[in-house]
Amino acid sequence: MNTLSLTAKAVRSSFIVAAASSVAFSGLAFAEEQQEGAKVERIEVTGSRIKQVDMETSSPVTVLSAADIALTGEKTVADVLNNSSINAFGSWRGTSGYGSGSSATSSVNMRGLGSQATLVLLDGRRMPGTSSSSGATADTSQIPIAIVERIEILRDGASAVYGSDAVAGVINIITKKEFDGFQLDYSLEQPSVEGGDANRFSIATGFNTDKGNVTFTYEYYDTKAVMDKDIWKMDDPSYGDYSSFSSVPNGYYNTGEKDADGDDIYAFYSNSDMCEQTQNVSDGTDGENNGRCFYSYGEVTKLFGDMTRNSFMTNFNYEITDNIQFRGRGTASLSDTETRYAGTPVSTNYPVMSADNTYNPTGEDMTLYMRSVQIGERDTLTETNSFDILGGFVGFAEVGNGIDWEINAQHAASTTNAFNYNLINDNIIQSELDRVDENGNNIYDIFNTSGMSYGEWDQQMTQLYDAANHTGVYQGKFDSTQIDGLASSLLYEEGEFSVAIVGGLEYEMINFKQTSDPESASGIISGGSGGDDVDAERTRQSAYTEVQVALPANFEVSAAVRYERYDQEGTLTGAEGQVTNSSTFDAVVPKLGLSWRPVDSLLLRASYGDSFRAPNMGEMFSSQSLSFEKAYDSVWCEANNDSDASYCASGNQHKTWFGGNPELEAEEGNSLTVGGVWNVTDDWSLELSYYSITYDNKIEAVGADDVIRDEKINGGSDLVTRGPDGKIEYIESGYINMSSVETSGFDFATSYNFETGFGDFNLKLDMTHILEFKEQANEQSEMIDLAGLQDYPEWRGNFAAAWYYNDFNAAWTTVYIGSQSGEYWRDLGYDYIVDTPNYFKHNFQVGYTHDWDGTVTVGVNNVFDEEAPTWYDYAGYRDVNTGLYDVLGRTFYLRINQKF
Repeated sequence: MNTLSLTAKAVRSSFIVAAASSVAFSGLAFAEEQQEGAKVERIEVTGSRIKQVDMETSSPVTVLSAADIALTGEKTVADVLNNSSINAFGSWRGTSGYGSGSSATSSVNMRGLGSQATLVLLDGRRMPGTSSSSGATADTSQIPIAIVERIEILRDGASAVYGSDAVAGVINIITKKEFDGFQLDYSLEQPSVEGGDANRFSIATGFNTDKGNVTFTYEYYDTKAVMDKDIWKMDDPSYGDYSSFSSVPNGYYNTGEKDADGDDIYAFYSNSDMCEQTQNVSDGTDGENNGRCFYSYGEVTKLFGDMTRNSFMTNFNYEITDNIQFRGRGTASLSDTETRYAGTPVSTNYPVMSADNTYNPTGEDMTLYMRSVQIGERDTLTETNSFDILGGFVGFAEVGNGIDWEINAQHAASTTNAFNYNLINDNIIQSELDRVDENGNNIYDIFNTSGMSYGEWDQQMTQLYDAANHTGVYQGKFDSTQIDGLASSLLYEEGEFSVAIVGGLEYEMINFKQTSDPESASGIISGGSGGDDVDAERTRQSAYTEVQVALPANFEVSAAVRYERYDQEGTLTGAEGQVTNSSTFDAVVPKLGLSWRPVDSLLLRASYGDSFRAPNMGEMFSSQSLSFEKAYDSVWCEANNDSDASYCASGNQHKTWFGGNPELEAEEGNSLTVGGVWNVTDDWSLELSYYSITYDNKIEAVGADDVIRDEKINGGSDLVTRGPDGKIEYIESGYINMSSVETSGFDFATSYNFETGFGDFNLKLDMTHILEFKEQANEQSEMIDLAGLQDYPEWRGNFAAAWYYNDFNAAWTTVYIGSQSGEYWRDLGYDYIVDTPNYFKHNFQVGYTHDWDGTVTVGVNNVFDEEAPTWYDYAGYRDVNTGLYDVLGRTFYLRINQKF
C-alpha cells in the first residue's frame, strides 16, 4: 500500500483543464496541444475534478494498484480496504444475527468516524447504497475484485468536491477498461479452520476499434460458512456464555418469601433430568444458578454465512464526432447469503404459565424462558441485488481556450429480500400453553412433571413450537436517479501564471422503502428484528465550482465551494400512529488547498475543508423495531454483587426498542491536512501528512451499554424500564446527535525500489498513528480520548516486500495493529476487560509467469497462525473484534490467470 510517487515537474505552460466527474473516463478526454506543439497527457486524480499534468495535488491520496491488491492475498475488495491503515478501528463485515440484510454486507470506516462518513465511488461516481443503511453506505463486498484496476483513497474531507458524506474521506475504486482480448481468472482459498473455503472465477473480454471500445467482466464468487464453535474457545473452562432461554424451559417465579431486607425472593425452576439429556444444555441446579438449565447458543450459529455472488460489469465508449464521445457503464451484482443464529428465544413477549396450570410444579405464576431449538435454528436467506447504469456525452467546444463539457444520466437500485425462518409467534405460544383438553387439563407439559420419556417430551415441545412457527420477511429497496453536467476551461494563461475553473450541477431523486411482515412489525414475533419500517424519499440538488491557480515559483492554489440541499419526507410510525415528517438540510461547504514545489523532487501541501452530512432516511423515519443488545447491567449487578452470573454476563441480551428520530440535525465538520511528498531518489519516495478532523453533531445509534451507563451516572433513566426484581425489562433507544468528535494523527508512507543481480526488489511501508480520538456524548458530558483504548488502536500499518526475477516473483506482507488498553473500562467497573497486545499478521506468496501468457500464484495468509486477541480475561462467545482482526487463522490460496 503506497502513495503515488511524484512525477517530474509539471509543464505549467502546457496546463490544460478538462474537468470530468469520473476518473473512469479520463482516457476519453480530448488532448490539447501545448504551446510547443507536443501533446500532454492529462490525468484526473481523486480529490479534484480538474485534470492536470501533475499526479500529486494539495490533497493526500493513497493509491493501491492491482499489483498492490494482489500482494495482499485478500479475496474481496472489502478485505483489502479493511487492512488499510486509514481504516483505523476496523469496519463492519457481515456476520449472522443482524437484520435488514446487514448480515450480508461489508463497509469501510475511514478514521473511525463511521461508514456513513466515508464516500465510496466507483469510477468517480457514487455507488448505490445498501437498504440496511437506507442507501447511505455502499457494500464494498459486492465489487468483484477481478475488475479493479486500482483503488484511490483520498485521506481528507471532500464535501466541497464530491458532496455530502465525504466527511472522513473518499474511496474511489477504478475499474479496468480498454481491455483487448480474453482473460480467465480462478482463485481458491482454504483456511485452517473448518469452513470458510472460497472460490472465485472470472471472465474478462474486450474489443477496441478506431471509434471506441467495449469491455465485459463476469465474476462468480462463492464462500462457505464458518461456524462460531470452530472459532471461539467453547471448551475452555472459563467459557460462560450460556443463556437462560433454553431448549429445556426455565420458569421464574415469586416464591412468596422475603429476604432480610423485606424484598420478595424470586427463584428459577427447571427439570434437571431433561437438562442432562438435551444437547448443548448444561444443568445449573447447583450453587448460585439453582433451578436453571442453560443453553450454549454458540454451538450452532454461523459467524460468517454461506455466500454466492454473480457480478457483471461493462464499460463502453464511442466517438460520435471528433469532439463528442458517448460513454457508458453498466454493473449488476446478485448475491445470496445464508446465515444462522441460535434457535429462537421466546423473548419479545415472555410467555407465562399460570399458577393453576395442570403442569405447573410451583403453584405460582411463572415467567417462562424458552427457546424453540426443537424446530431448528434461525436460518436467514438474504437475497441482495443491485444494478447501476450510466450513460453520458463528453465533448469539447473550441471557444476561447477551449471548453470541456459533459452531461450524464445515472440510475442505480439496490433491493434486499430476507427470509427469516423458525421465528416464533408469541401469542400462539401463550394460547397453546393455556389450551386445555376435553377434561380441562392443559395440553403441554413443558417441565415434564408427568414423567414422559425423553422422546415423548421432545415430540410435545416440537408440536408446541410448530404451532407457533413463523417465517419473517424483510424487503428493502433503494433507488436513485441522477442527472448532472459540468463544464471547464482554462480561463487565463501567461508564463507561469494560469487559472483553470470547473463548474457543475447535480440533481438526484432517491426513494427508499423497507418493510417487514405485519406480524413482526406488530411486536408479537420473537427471533427477528421487524418493525423498523421506512417509507421515505429525498431529493438532492448541488451546485459547485472549483478553481485552480498556478503561480510563479511553483506555487499552486486551489479552491472549491459547493452548495448542497436535501429535501426529504418520510412516514414515521409510533405511539401516535403514522405521522408524515419533512425536513430540509442545506449548506455551503468550501475547501482550500495550497501546494508548493521548492525543488523538482519535493512537494509541500496543505488543505482545509468543511464537511456536511444530512441524516439519512432510516435515521430519521424508521419506526420502532425490537432487537436484543448485549450489555452489562452495571446498575443491578454491582448493587447485587453479580449474584446472578447469567444475567450479569457481558454477553447477556436485553430487549431494546430502537427507532428513528425526526428531530435530527445535519452533521458538520472540518478537516485540516498538512504534509509533503519527497522523491529522495528516482527509486525512493517518502510521504508524511498530519490530519485533524472535527466532527460536530455526529449522528450515533445509542446502544444499550450507553443507556445503562447514563442511567448509572445520572441516578436513573426514562429509557430503562425495570421489573419488580430490579432487572431490566426493556430499553428504549434510537439515534441522537452527539456533541462532538475530534481526531488527529499522522500518516507515513515510503517506497523503495532497487535492482540486484538476483532480482528486483520493491519495499513499501505505510503507517498511521492516531494522536487523539476524543468523543463527547452530549454537551453535559466530558470529552473522552479513546485513542489507545480497547478497540481504538493508536497504530496501524502495513509492510510489503516484493521480489521479481525473470518469470518468478515472491512477496512478504505484514499487517500490524497496535496494542490497546482496557484500563479505562476497568475503572468503570468492567473488570473483565483486558489489555490487547500488538498484533502482526504475516503473509507470503510465490508466483510464476509461464510462456503461455499466464500466471500461477500460491500463497498463505497468516503464516504463523497468529491468534486474534480477545476482549475479555475469559473465553467468550464472539469475544474478538471481527471487524478489526482476522479470525480464520492460517489460510492457503491458489490463483491462476490466463490471457488469450
